[in-house]
Amino acid sequence: MIELIEMYTLADRSFYETPVRIPDDSPRSLCPPARFTVTDREAPPGWRTRVEGLWNVVFPEEPNLPEQGWKIHVSTTLDEADRTCADVWDYCVANGLPFKYLLNKNIAVVVNTKYAARGSSGKLVTVYPRDEAELHKTLLGLSERIGGRPGPYVLSDLRWEQGPLYVRYGAFRLMTCLDADGEKVPALRRPDGVLVPDRRAPVFTPPGWVTLPDFLAPHLAARSGSGENEERQPYVVEEALHFSNAGGVYRARSERTGAQVVLKEGRPNAGVDFDFHDAIARLRREEANLRALEGVEGVPRLVDSFVLGGHFFLVEEFVQGRPLNAWCALHHPGVRTDASPEELSAFTERALAVFDRLERVLAAIHERGLVFGDLHPNNVMVDDDGNVTLIDFEVAFDRSQEDHRAPMNAPGFAKRGLTGRAVDRYGLAATKLNTLLPFARIAALDQGKIPELMRVVREYFPVRPDWADALERDLLAGEDVPAGQDARVEPEEIGLGILASATPERTDRLFPGDVRQFVSGGYGMAHGAAGVLWALDAAGLERRPEHEEWLLEAVRDLKSPRIGFYDGVSGAAYALDHLGHTRAATDLLERYSEEPVGGISLYAGMAGVCANLAHFSERLSDRSLLDRALELAQRLESQVRSVSDSGDHGPAGSRAGLMRGWSGVALALVRLHRATGDTALLDTAVRALHLDLDQCETSPEGTLLVRSSGSRGLPNIDGGAMGVALAADELLRYRHDDRCAETVPLLLDSCRALFHVQADLFYGKAGQVATLARVGGRSELLEDRVRELEWYALPFRGHTAFHGGRLPRFSMELASGTAGVLLALSAARGDGDAFLPFFSE
Repeated sequence: MIELIEMYTLADRSFYETPVRIPDDSPRSLCPPARFTVTDREAPPGWRTRVEGLWNVVFPEEPNLPEQGWKIHVSTTLDEADRTCADVWDYCVANGLPFKYLLNKNIAVVVNTKYAARGSSGKLVTVYPRDEAELHKTLLGLSERIGGRPGPYVLSDLRWEQGPLYVRYGAFRLMTCLDADGEKVPALRRPDGVLVPDRRAPVFTPPGWVTLPDFLAPHLAARSGSGENEERQPYVVEEALHFSNAGGVYRARSERTGAQVVLKEGRPNAGVDFDFHDAIARLRREEANLRALEGVEGVPRLVDSFVLGGHFFLVEEFVQGRPLNAWCALHHPGVRTDASPEELSAFTERALAVFDRLERVLAAIHERGLVFGDLHPNNVMVDDDGNVTLIDFEVAFDRSQEDHRAPMNAPGFAKRGLTGRAVDRYGLAATKLNTLLPFARIAALDQGKIPELMRVVREYFPVRPDWADALERDLLAGEDVPAGQDARVEPEEIGLGILASATPERTDRLFPGDVRQFVSGGYGMAHGAAGVLWALDAAGLERRPEHEEWLLEAVRDLKSPRIGFYDGVSGAAYALDHLGHTRAATDLLERYSEEPVGGISLYAGMAGVCANLAHFSERLSDRSLLDRALELAQRLESQVRSVSDSGDHGPAGSRAGLMRGWSGVALALVRLHRATGDTALLDTAVRALHLDLDQCETSPEGTLLVRSSGSRGLPNIDGGAMGVALAADELLRYRHDDRCAETVPLLLDSCRALFHVQADLFYGKAGQVATLARVGGRSELLEDRVRELEWYALPFRGHTAFHGGRLPRFSMELASGTAGVLLALSAARGDGDAFLPFFSE
């Protein structure tokens, strides 16, 4: 679901919102009226319908389905979707087959966009045959009705004939198990009865114990032999650079010339944009655009194009360099350290040179009669000499089309209502701003913030006044700055902003937050109501009975809940107890006490549940809770010992940090030590902490950061240096360890970074504030970090709130939203309780 983040931006421009709430005739609808005709049908006698997530489910009163088996998926294009739904309904009802179909056309479009989940994209209808004989009969029957209709290839499935029918072995009802991180995932049952993850990869891979029915064998052979009879192309793929639902992007070498090239793949009927053009249509447009721009410096040279296996491939010259975002991560001193004026001045000079070259490339494109249409940092390549090349000309359009709007763009780098060359002008301005200050998404969420952000630019970067004035004008795009109050960074104002967002009349969520709340149920600590209500009370702010009643009701009858602390019932119980609802909290813990717990993490696994049980055992003097905590501690100790002895961090320890790494294990063991006095737990905590320190590396500036596959190490609380520092500091309060004591100051240097993309607690600026407040000793730096929270603060319904996540949307949650900022600010001012659970007072 996280891959489908775009889907959660359609219904509301301020918050992430489920697409179920888009009215069919709303201006936000992609294709009004979006409702399928069959949705207005009455269920036949003996049949029922219900809404289940993004699906309408239609089933006989006694479906008599097995728990798993071969299912049929039907794909379609938007033009054929309504007719296909009707035809499948008619066949399935006539033959007693349960089925489900997507709620409306809006969802059908979004699950097939460029960045939709590749493993599930393209599915319009799912049909559930009861056995292999019924599977074969249904494939033959549906093929007679809809066979050969166009639709995207369902990558996780095996295609029947020429589509749009596909088959895959999977679960017919919800079954779950735990993955390596301890998080619940969809499951299948092996023949021995054990539940294992139901992997939904973008490739047909039935479980090893399942035999492919004979009637499917020819179709598997046809899939394996696809493209064998077509002319071989003279390119050898050397590396896959990127995958999306539209297709792959590959670095290859021409066998004719030996030159490196890029192959861009377009899948038919897949990766659609909001003008409903598929990936092939956009690549053909890119081909035409590159022909029109031949010889323009800063535009890739078109090499070739061809069709293979029904997929279209565009061949372009390979562009040296790295995307502008990665270039910034490498060169911007403000994202790594506190940055001296001299360092910022030198970076400003380099950035202005890049901007100048970028403007020249854009001007040359405009002179050739085109508008680029999708300008953002990831489409700007910068080489080691500062030369600039634009990539991805899929949505470029003729300059004469002054009313043309780009059908897809990067959030934060496009402004609603702009057309023609104004699209590039704003994209360029947002890219400039984001290169200096990574705040383009803040500016996009509230235009009234732009003058304040430009004051920060003028304060830290020695740009000419006329240059800054022009950038501000381009960001405002001809509109006046909306009148309104400033956002005050005060706990009371932030708390009132959170409360102003509450929707107790809804059952799916109480406060708006990250899209993950729609996965986990809206009640948890990290992304749901429990974390927000705990934060408000921990900060000493207003409690509202109707909000606490909402949480009590939300956890009263959970179906297959998550058990973890930050993602599930353990954290909800902690918050309820904190709010005085101890009986409800203990009932919740007892109700799910037999549920399995796995993975090491504090976020979702054994560490979080262990620490929570230790907390409750001490609160309630309950030996049975302590025994359960000790049992989990033994399992954690075994994991720590195994990984320490082997020297291989392996799947259980593949990530470092507080929330999902060994630092969270160390924190849990220290918390259990506080409840028991057992010093052996501290021995294991030291070993666990060392495992995370083994995954750190020293930056050129001398900061110790968690090693990352990207261009810089990770500094944050969730999986970075700040989280490791917090756990090490907590451990040192009870057990001295030379290595931890020596590394805490180096880890703490990650709080020196001047600029963060986000304001939030787990991943952003508030994490710096909370870490400095907790570990202490750097009061002047702490004051600076608190002051810098003003850069992110936005007015919200007369109060203050912050954006969260990867896109310009408000979030009120603990992990990536306003509640986390509130906790950090309260900690910095010495108000309220500890800023995160399980740390000592």
